[in-house]
Amino acid sequence: MSDIGSLDTSHAIRSPAHVEYGSGAIDALEPFAADRDADSALLVTDEHLSTTGVVDGPRARLEAAGVDVTVYDGVAPEPKLSMVEASAELVADHDVVVGVGGGSSMDTAKFAAALAATDRPVRELLGMDNVPNPTKPLALVPTTAGTGSEVTHIGVFADERAGGVKKVVFSPHLFADLAAVDPDLTATLPPGVAAATGLDALTHAVESYVTLLRTPYTDTLALRAVELVAENLRPAVTQGTANDAARANMSLAATLAGQAFVNSGLGAVHALTYPLGMECDLGHGLANGVLLPHVMRYNVPAEVDRFADLAAALGAERRPGESERAFAERSVEATFDLLEDVDVPTSIAAFDDFDRGAFADFADVAFEHSEHNIERNPRAMDREDVIDVFEAAVAGR
Repeated sequence: MSDIGSLDTSHAIRSPAHVEYGSGAIDALEPFAADRDADSALLVTDEHLSTTGVVDGPRARLEAAGVDVTVYDGVAPEPKLSMVEASAELVADHDVVVGVGGGSSMDTAKFAAALAATDRPVRELLGMDNVPNPTKPLALVPTTAGTGSEVTHIGVFADERAGGVKKVVFSPHLFADLAAVDPDLTATLPPGVAAATGLDALTHAVESYVTLLRTPYTDTLALRAVELVAENLRPAVTQGTANDAARANMSLAATLAGQAFVNSGLGAVHALTYPLGMECDLGHGLANGVLLPHVMRYNVPAEVDRFADLAAALGAERRPGESERAFAERSVEATFDLLEDVDVPTSIAAFDDFDRGAFADFADVAFEHSEHNIERNPRAMDREDVIDVFEAAVAGR
């Protein structure tokens, strides 16, 4: 295993105030509300979770504390700033805010709670540390196993005024007072969603492990998250409710990976998903998953020891006489294997017809909107390198 990094300097650890994990974790919503003398809660979610009853458990726990619950279910995948504005208008009339769902709902709940605490317009809060005030008490409850949004201080939103370009908000005020990670809520995840969100978690973990801002703390979380995904994503996707242990471990992996990357930053995968997701209308997790092995292959020469660690974490076994570089390359093959086993394409050609001219535009978008992720990537990238990675992603495995 590679050196875990310097222990002779200090590293800040950013985290929600309280993380509750495991079957029944949503029970923590009752004391969360009671301890704050809450009489009313705004529950932010999407229409599917609202109509299929997935929110009933969290809602019941709040009502058990004597809380009157209002449901805002206007969140859609890849949420827009207008959804934040619409839900923020309701926040003022409630004592606490609870986001229930995938990353879209949790991100919207975070940002709505922040927007309601200021008179400034939503676009002035975008970027780094532009949220001026603490939010109302905030609880986040994931119903997928992937985004890690419940433990991050980040939100990602499409800006309709900018043609749907995704904008990011970062602020310590967006950390939840409670993250209730209850794997029982993932029981109804369709296989495709389980695969995409699980690959999102894997991408977070891999990029956290090799980013230039990694720390010994994030290394430990990230590597364990990779192991959990490698061991559990296949059965979580293919067996669903027949394998409660796999689903529980995927929930844990997602939260560990989220806690890792919020303290380490990410890398080039997250930069390249910006233009790909916009062009092909792909969900964030699916775009990450398809691009991940191609960016890994590009990065291996810069971090051979660490990609060898990742190969082992992904289940590869060393062959007699195999070089460290050859074993490191098998982290890429193991990731391709995982994609194929959960029925995710290994080529972006599955989503559209592309030419090199399009990739030049993609590179411009990646550098304009996510240069910070490219700068944290373990191997330096220029625009031609980005184009080359996209061309490799067309070729596929």
